[in-house]
Amino acid sequence: MKTFRKQPRDHLDYDLDLSDWLPPGDEVQAVEVTAPAGIEITQTGFDADRVKFWIKGGTSGQSYKFSALIYTDSREKEVDFLIVVVDM
Repeated sequence: MKTFRKQPRDHLDYDLDLSDWLPPGDEVQAVEVTAPAGIEITQTGFDADRVKFWIKGGTSGQSYKFSALIYTDSREKEVDFLIVVVDM
């Protein structure tokens, strides 16, 4: 599972690269993701083989598991990722 680190006051973008999974000609068409309690997704975007999430908040010392459901031309893929919030 992909893991990202952020500080509690960061408002940053995080990318999921799907290029190794997608066959030629298949492209991302939509994405669904819900933030766990205590952290916020402010924006979601995608292009042919990448999904981007803008995330803010969270409590230092906490980890937040996200599950994104990604729809392509012919597939559905669930991708989990973890945001670890730490004061650095």
